Amino acid sequence: MSSSNVLEVSGGICAYCGACVSICSTSAIYLEDDKIAIRGEKCTRCGLCVKVCPAINIEIYEPPVIESYTARSTIQKVLEVCQDGGVVTALLMEALKRGLVDIVIVCGESETERLKPRPFLANSPEDVLIAAGSKYSLSPILNLLEEAISRSDKVAIVGLPCHLRALELMRKAQLVEYTRAIRLKIGLFCMNNYPYANLIKIIAEVAKAPLSEVNKVEIRKGKFIVWLRTGVARSAAITEFKEYVNVACKTCPDFTAWFSDISVGSAGSEEGWSTVLIRSETGRNLFNMAVKEGVITAKSLSEKALNQVRRLAGVKLKRALGSINQIKLS
Repeated sequence: MSSSNVLEVSGGICAYCGACVSICSTSAIYLEDDKIAIRGEKCTRCGLCVKVCPAINIEIYEPPVIESYTARSTIQKVLEVCQDGGVVTALLMEALKRGLVDIVIVCGESETERLKPRPFLANSPEDVLIAAGSKYSLSPILNLLEEAISRSDKVAIVGLPCHLRALELMRKAQLVEYTRAIRLKIGLFCMNNYPYANLIKIIAEVAKAPLSEVNKVEIRKGKFIVWLRTGVARSAAITEFKEYVNVACKTCPDFTAWFSDISVGSAGSEEGWSTVLIRSETGRNLFNMAVKEGVITAKSLSEKALNQVRRLAGVKLKRALGSINQIKLS
């Protein structure tokens, strides 16, 4: 592009979050073959896509954590499908049940491609259950933002640090038409993410079996684990797959989803439980409500466990600073 307000994505530095697609009023930016594409002739050079891009607008600022817990859902049907403690699913079900939100932007699995994320709008607890479980590939969930806010003024979103940073950038750019309907932001801990094609390569290398024989995938304690339908688990250190990590992830400093109301992840908690960081009064009110209703059981997070989270956050921050400096020097 000739204009300084429009940047071609180069070097793969794209979080594939979908924010630019959602805010582009002329549809100059669109999704194509798991990538962001641009119709140059439709671009008005407004520059909004640059302002909301989480991959090129990186600020090192972590809002304070109000409270921290280790928690798990008490709902059996949630525990049957969740990745860790089922906290995110239980919270969303409670928020929908109480009318705090009407629509949730979530990520399920594609009906046609195994283990490929599929963003969709959930408006019932049953829909939320469909989206349970971690996804380990890039997902442009913010592509659905415009549709969500056109249908309701009470929208929740579950996203990675990049998704929530994009929303924060929209807020800073005073794009209130996109942000005012967002009532709840739940963020997921994230160290790395992978383009779908790369994820399939990793699974093939770890599983040593056809994709049709794979039951589920998880990343836990530094290992990439593939469970086969036979019940056999095969694993490898995630450090073996550094070249498959999305480039934008390497410059992202945020492990715990700084710009969320509630941050959730497995780091710091025992298997079957989730670490929960409360970051706002909105988050605290919903979490306390869920505990009071008995849909979640929770214990204060120990200092030792919190230090585990801090250590991983520090690793990601250090990597990001090194990657950013390398890009500036190149």
